[in-house]
Parts: sequence; C-alpha cells; structure tokens
Amino acid sequence: MNRPILSDWLAPAFVLCALVLGGSSSGGIWANLVLQWLAAILLLVLIASRAALPVPRALLALGAAAVCLPILQLIPLPPSLWTQLPQRGAVAEGFALAGAALPWMPLSLDPDATLAVLASLLVPAAGLALFAAASPRGVQRALAAVVVVAIGSILLGIMQLLDGEGTVLQPYAITNPGKATGLFANRNHLATLLVMAIPCAVLLAGRDKRWRGGVLAAILTGGPVLTGSRAGIGLAIVAAAVSLAAIHAPARARAPWLALLGAGAALGAAAGLWLAIAPAAPAPGGIEQQRPFIIVTTLEAARDHFPVGSGGGSFLRVYQHHEDPAVTTPEYRNHAHNDYAEVLLEYGAPGAALVLAAIGWWAVAAFAAWRGGPGCAGARAGVIMLGVVLAHSLVDYPLRTAALALLAAAAGIIAARRDEAAQAPAAGQSEAPQDDPRHLRITL
Repeated sequence: MNRPILSDWLAPAFVLCALVLGGSSSGGIWANLVLQWLAAILLLVLIASRAALPVPRALLALGAAAVCLPILQLIPLPPSLWTQLPQRGAVAEGFALAGAALPWMPLSLDPDATLAVLASLLVPAAGLALFAAASPRGVQRALAAVVVVAIGSILLGIMQLLDGEGTVLQPYAITNPGKATGLFANRNHLATLLVMAIPCAVLLAGRDKRWRGGVLAAILTGGPVLTGSRAGIGLAIVAAAVSLAAIHAPARARAPWLALLGAGAALGAAAGLWLAIAPAAPAPGGIEQQRPFIIVTTLEAARDHFPVGSGGGSFLRVYQHHEDPAVTTPEYRNHAHNDYAEVLLEYGAPGAALVLAAIGWWAVAAFAAWRGGPGCAGARAGVIMLGVVLAHSLVDYPLRTAALALLAAAAGIIAARRDEAAQAPAAGQSEAPQDDPRHLRITL
C-alpha cells in the first residue's frame, strides 16, 4: 500500500468506523463483528506493507499481557487440576449427577464469552498499530474525526431527546430509552466520548488559537449534561480545566500549575464519581440494583473466585449466582459498572496486577509529559484522555465498547510520543517519528 495513505488516512478512517459501529458492548453483535474483521484486515495490511511501528515497550508489554490472559483461560486443564480451582465444585457435581466422566475443561466458566473477549481485542490492537504507524498529519486527522463525531453526537442527542422515548434515532434496541445516547447504546459511554474529545479539541486548536479550543471545550463540556451522566459532567469540567490550562502551557508556567491542577482534578473527579454512585432515588429493581450494591456483590464474587478469576466475559453468568434471591428481579446486569471490580472477578490476581501496571504506566507517562517541553502538548492530551477512561471506569465500563477501547489504545500511543502530534510537519520535514529508547521499533 502507498505509504502516505497508510500513515495519513488509515488511522482516521478506522476511528470513524469504530465510532459509528462500535457503540455497544453486547447489543451490536453484527456491527462489532464487522469492526473486528476490519481490524484483522488492517493488521494484515500493516504486515504486508512491512511498516515500521515505533511502539512503546511498556505499552506493548501491557497489550501482550491483555491478550495472553484470556488465551491462558481457554487452555483445557485436566480434571485433577480444574476441580481444585475456586467455585468449580458445583461444576464437578453437575457432571457427577449426570453420570458423566469429568472432562478436560478450561479455567474460564464461560469459554464462549472469553473467546468473544479475545476477538474484541482485535480492535484496540489494530488501533495501537495504526496510530504507531500514523504520521503527525494522520494523528491530527484522527483526533479531528473524534471531535467532529463528538459534536455530531451532541446534535444527534438533542434530536433523540426531542423525539422522546421509543425514538428510531437510537441505534440499539437495548439502550437508555428517552436519553441522549448518540451513536452509543449507553448514555454514559457517549459522555465518555465527549469528555475524551475535549483535550483533542484543545490540542487541535493550537497555541495561537486557544479561543477556538475554549469554544469547542465549552460545547463538549455541556454535552454530558444532555446524557444525564453525573460522572460525565464532573469529569468534563475537570478535563476542560486541565486541558485549557496545561496542554499548551509554556514550560516555565507549568510548574506552579501542577499542584493546583492535581488537587483540583482529584477533587473534581471525586465529586463527579460520588454523584454517579450516590443513590438519587430507588431504582425500578429496588436498592439492590443501585451501583454501589452491584459493585459490592461483584467484589464478593471476586473474593470467592480469587486468585484465578472466573474467566473473561463471564460476569453475566457468575453475578446472578451471587445475588440475594430475596431482592432480585427479572432485570439482569451485563456488567459491574466498575471495571476494576469486574476485572478482579474475571481475571483474579493476574488481572489486578495488569490493572496496577497500566495505572503505573499512565502515571509515569503523565509525569514525563508534564515535565516535557512544548513538543509534549500531544502527549499531555493523550494522558488526559487516558485519565478520563481510568476515572470513569470506577463507575462504568467504557473499555468494554470497541469505540472507546480504540480511543484508549490511540491515546496510549499519543501519550508516549514526545513530538507535537497536532502539528503537521513543515514542508521538507520528515514525518517519521524520531527514534526513542523507550520505543521498540517493530518491522512487520
């Protein structure tokens, strides 16, 4: 494939496809399947083009670990081994009642769901590779696509609200009826997209037109109000303040801001997350269905399956066995509304270690980006985008949707770059990223 097309257009095109097709974790089966096939094809294109990918070593290790965990959970184990795992006694008892011999079985209690999780990782893997191969111009176009889709989603959300419950403007059958969801099934996921778009808009506006970034940030900050996502509103305020104050701040002006912004971000995030989990009114399914109680039940299930976990994607099957029968309803919970608790349940101690390693990598990247020179504006935007996902994961599950998982992978690459991701190179200037000892240059 022509290298300018590869480096300038594939990343933004894939971002657009993901934002259009990847708005549901479970309700868009066929759309997600199309997106996964497209991701696989793009990875094959990169291999065929023998593209050199400057991937951060630590980020590559985290991605490899995320892929290896569900693979290991699918390896068949002998009965003498899997029967010794936590909470497998009931499974063995079922075979005994049926008079059947114990077969070899994987660690996962829901192998089909774990296989689906593994397939879903194709999308962020392709995003990681495409953004590593993208030129500064390609990254700029991809971030512009995020901002355009975010603003378009606000307009679509307004029309969804005006059309009312049962509107045909909502793309998924299982959704938040009567709410602004944009191209997503979940209003909270739309809020995550809008907040992640704020640093993109500020970065693209540049140093000379900060007023434009301020206008876009104000529009995007108001977007979560339409969704009714309390965590989204709180995170939008924090993201806008940090983005406007720090992304294009000169080096001499950044130091005094660090403590103030850090304290303000922590307080704002804490307030937004508290509003998100505080019970405002009894839910249709009773108090058991409120987020705090779902999270507590998930943690209890995680304790029972520790340290190996129940298997990737097995939350739906496992959670219902830990609910209180006296207060359950016909409603079901497909996720824990706290991705950290859900990872702990499904992946046990290895999953917890992976989460801690990812947060540690983000903290190191944030420290490096904030201490860097003017060319680190793009890195700071990527750090803010990842911070939004990490914070919202405390009360939701944004990375379970393909669109947001792709943006998180892209933000990881951007956060690790030390060049100006929003600036297209001047005439005659090379677009290839500079070699960095923190990066592993892979030639496919």
